[in-house]
Amino acid sequence: MPRILGKIIAFGATFAVLAAACGGAAAPSPTVAPTGAATATAVAKPKFELASYQYAIQTKGKMRVGTREDNVPFGRKDPATGKFEGFDVDVVREFTKAIFGAEANADPDKFIEYVPVVSATRIPTLTDNKADLIAATFTINDERLKQIDFSTVYFRTGQKILVKKTTTNINSVTDLNGKTVCTAKGSTSEQNVTKQAKDAKLLLLDTYAPCLLALQQGQADAVSTDETILFGLVKQDPNTKIVGAYFSDEPYGIGVRKDRVGFVPFLNGVIAAMVADGRWAALYKKHITPVSGDVKDGPHDKGRPSS
Repeated sequence: MPRILGKIIAFGATFAVLAAACGGAAAPSPTVAPTGAATATAVAKPKFELASYQYAIQTKGKMRVGTREDNVPFGRKDPATGKFEGFDVDVVREFTKAIFGAEANADPDKFIEYVPVVSATRIPTLTDNKADLIAATFTINDERLKQIDFSTVYFRTGQKILVKKTTTNINSVTDLNGKTVCTAKGSTSEQNVTKQAKDAKLLLLDTYAPCLLALQQGQADAVSTDETILFGLVKQDPNTKIVGAYFSDEPYGIGVRKDRVGFVPFLNGVIAAMVADGRWAALYKKHITPVSGDVKDGPHDKGRPSS
């Protein structure tokens, strides 16, 4: 995976410059809004090459976004309002502003059609042309790169373990051997547990909210996935705790179907601009800091030191 990721990141840096030079991404405002998300430059609708996929999205007037409905703090659908919120959702809104320009500044959701996904449906949702992109804590790896394309890394974390506060016999991934571990079906988290705790008994569910319930009811001894997702579960149940050191590297990318001309360079340009002008750091502070307790200015590392 390091070799492939290196190429992705290198291409991301190159295309960030090219995208800005040839109209691939609208120039973002350097001013960060008090709420944590900066507004895009209030300019007329950006111009794109006619063959580019971002031009096709602009022409049809909507961008179809695959994201999660119950994955705090990345993607959540508010049951009361029906509005989506989270780090991934706000990143997507920046893409939308860069495609539709001034008319999307006030309400980017007018130009977004949300398509709910779970771990196992992310790739099929793209390959079946049900979404234009997937922003759903989507780890870049070699196997997935055979099927779809990814943007450069826009967030990085690592896998850890969630247990009840009263649990004392699970402190590392090897302690999961012989234990029932809940994780999401079709996720890299499932693969990581299988590889590093071969005798663990997996309880595979579609999302992590039911995993938390399984832990609470004693149907699972632990839940294991990316630390930032576990932060959201701890927030829901303070009688749980995160244990152990990172036992994986999880670089998130925006998933895109392979035939989307010019779309990945465009996304890379927007991500690079968000990191450079502080919008990425503002979104981290808005969504991640309240559950993690740390601050970051870009997707450089996994976050807090391993414990």
